[in-house]
Amino acid sequence: MRSVKYSGAGQAAEVISLTEIENPQAGRGEVVVKVGAVGLNPVDVKIRAAATDFGPIEYTDRPGWDVAGIVSAVGDGADRWSVGDRVFALAAFPAAAHTLAEYAIVAAGDLAPAPASWSTAQAGAAPLVALTAWQALEAAGVTAGQRVLVLGGAGGVGHLAIQFAKARGAEVIATASEAKNDLVRSWGAGQVIDYRDAAELAAVPRVDAVIITVDDTLPPRGAVGEGTAVITITGLPDEQREQLEAWGAAPVERILVRADGTQLAEIAALAEAGAATVHLDSTFRLDELAAAQERVESGRVTGKVAVIVDRDL
Repeated sequence: MRSVKYSGAGQAAEVISLTEIENPQAGRGEVVVKVGAVGLNPVDVKIRAAATDFGPIEYTDRPGWDVAGIVSAVGDGADRWSVGDRVFALAAFPAAAHTLAEYAIVAAGDLAPAPASWSTAQAGAAPLVALTAWQALEAAGVTAGQRVLVLGGAGGVGHLAIQFAKARGAEVIATASEAKNDLVRSWGAGQVIDYRDAAELAAVPRVDAVIITVDDTLPPRGAVGEGTAVITITGLPDEQREQLEAWGAAPVERILVRADGTQLAEIAALAEAGAATVHLDSTFRLDELAAAQERVESGRVTGKVAVIVDRDL
């Protein structure tokens, strides 16, 4: 089968290649997935550029974590799944998973049925960002009637955090560029703030929770008050964390997404109910992975980039 391989640290076009390796075999508690599509995330390009572990995230020269496709083989103890099932997963994260290939091994517990209402490209693009958004809202304790501020509402995590918060019955405010206002509103944001407009930022009301999805970004002062939950997926310098807590925020929490097939199944149910969709910025073939990673590195992605491995799935 074809599989992506990195030759070491460096620019995408210099270190990415396609190689032929043997098809994987399912072990106990595992399935083999015939890969249809794989999502790309900022962590993919960061770990490729450095060719080393990224905190607790394991580096491997055969990359990929997101995956959607069809079950092609089932190992002992994975009897919940059958050959032919359409599935998606965040495989093994933060350990290596090797999903950027024609076939991938996935632990049975990481899998969920892919939403019938999503294309294979959408399902492949979703898992890491969808679970990140889901787990961020869980960490913030967001419930119906609360007000949530999503910083970076047009990004991969941000656009799903808006939809999931809306599905929980929360009022959502999001930041984005002015050009993306209508799109971000279509995902459920009641108010969209131009992140470059100081006056608009200053007018943001107090919120119950802030979800930070963008590096080096703080919520406006007026949004944070006593007990405001602040969740970051990127981390904050100590001085920014201390500033937020001085404003009254609950202790700022940084989360690292974890693979969870049960939560993905809940997300799939929302998708089937018409309450969640994945916006595809662009798609690329497997042999165009360098260009796909360069698109992610551009910082101009709206929603997600997907790599199509098998267009027939």
